[in-house]
Amino acid sequence: MDALNIAAITFFILVWIAIEPLMALGWPRPNDSLSVDMVRVRSAWMRETLTRDNNFIGDAAILGHTINSASFFGSANLIVIVGLSGALFMEPNYGNGNGLIAMFAAKDPAWLFQTKVLLIIATLLRGLSDFIWAVRQLNYCLAAIGASPSRQEERDITAWTEALTMVLNPALRSFSVGVRSYYFTVAAAFWFLGPIPLTLATVFGVGLLIWRQSWSDTAKGILAIRRLLD
Repeated sequence: MDALNIAAITFFILVWIAIEPLMALGWPRPNDSLSVDMVRVRSAWMRETLTRDNNFIGDAAILGHTINSASFFGSANLIVIVGLSGALFMEPNYGNGNGLIAMFAAKDPAWLFQTKVLLIIATLLRGLSDFIWAVRQLNYCLAAIGASPSRQEERDITAWTEALTMVLNPALRSFSVGVRSYYFTVAAAFWFLGPIPLTLATVFGVGLLIWRQSWSDTAKGILAIRRLLD
């Protein structure tokens, strides 16, 4: 592998590894990003769950919808992984023919083409793992909400709110990480066009992700809700 490809794939992997810890801290706006604001919003949600008079039905429906979404994305990831694996192991030279990629990129050795496919599979596997873990955690959250005491029982609302939030936040964070993995899947696909497109796609994808987390209309709306809650 030439130096340019090595530099591009190294940059991609470093960004891929570093972005989630940075997002969890709210970077580049640690006090005004979606990741940070949603922690406060979810805490308020769990407090309302403990105090409203609807027997958790609405909250269970919301979490059930999220479980279905995570299951759908996980299934989609698995289907694509199986398809890519078939092209990789049954037709290892498939990408070196006269297909669409060959029209825009130089012909790669078989091992390099397989490496590019494996990178895409790796990003999809990361997302699949997070979606599976999100589904499991959301099921735990449903059980925890169901086990919480009713209004007629003696209870510590603050302690129960904190406990439920500690279960809910990691579950929805795992779901978000799985969704964000698609940004890197798309960027990895650009490696077929060369190392420079891979680098540019990585920078663009991360820039778009950061903008949506910190400066999009949704981020501004969630910030306004968090300030109202505070």
